[in-house]
Amino acid sequence: MNTPLKHHNVFQTPDLAEARNEVARVFCDHRLTMTDPRGRLDTVLNGALVGEVGLNYLRYGDEVRISPGRLDDFYLVQIPLAGRAAVKVGDHTVMSDRRRASLISPTEAVDMLWSDGCEQLIVYLDRHAVERMAGAGDEPGPVVFAPGVDLDAPAVRSWLRIVHLMRDEIEAGDTVLTSPLAHAHFEHLLIGGLLAAQPNSALVEERSPSWRPGAPSRAVRRATELIEAEPERAWRVAELASASGTTVRQLQESFQRERGASPMELLRRTRLERARAELLEADATRSTVSEIATKWGFFHLGRFSVQYRETFQESPSQTLAR
Repeated sequence: MNTPLKHHNVFQTPDLAEARNEVARVFCDHRLTMTDPRGRLDTVLNGALVGEVGLNYLRYGDEVRISPGRLDDFYLVQIPLAGRAAVKVGDHTVMSDRRRASLISPTEAVDMLWSDGCEQLIVYLDRHAVERMAGAGDEPGPVVFAPGVDLDAPAVRSWLRIVHLMRDEIEAGDTVLTSPLAHAHFEHLLIGGLLAAQPNSALVEERSPSWRPGAPSRAVRRATELIEAEPERAWRVAELASASGTTVRQLQESFQRERGASPMELLRRTRLERARAELLEADATRSTVSEIATKWGFFHLGRFSVQYRETFQESPSQTLAR
């Protein structure tokens, strides 16, 4: 197996104290011990941060116990690539392997035992970013996920494709991830996808008692105005909801009810329309479809072409050639 993110190495060491200190710099303070004093440590940490989400590869070598207590500021999804791990999160213990990942919420105490040869791909999610997107109430609050993640579940497999796409882009080097708009896109996909795929406390909370039937329509109008005024901006649903005086959940429900689409679908349609307008005005000898698509936040040219044709019944290149 090729070592993931090997060109983004943070450190490598056989020294226990150094491994503990360096991992703490990236994540948080913790206790790190080898279960066998004669064991051999071969710690490797690779990783990259993309906005408020990150992707890391970590291994220790022989069996180790990791005891960080509560993470406080972030969530971790730990996906075993080799070996096993027993991960106690709160009162639940997850026996993690190639078919079952562990998900640690920041408010839950955690204690882990990684087997010898355990290697994990670790998704880092900023706590405040998750709570903003969950939008469980008028004020963001703690979101606690079920700690065991079934990697064979269809929704989780879909989410994993986003993780692997992010990994591919990071490993490719100078890619679309250098764009702040792409940062926001991956943050939205990773966090929103996980909230939809994995059971969590935000999914079962009751609607805020302060909800009023008239407020969502005003919120939809305001959010629509913001999107149409600045479609090039890397909008997040949480930002639109806050600026519209409502919560993420209420805004999403209101958009579906009143417009039959989500705020992000409206944003994509608006960007498509702006891209079309620019293609119609552009000089085909000086501009390309790829340049214009990227400007409006479409970083996958094939997907852009499909969406464009479905919307306008012609290809972007046909529009540019007019």
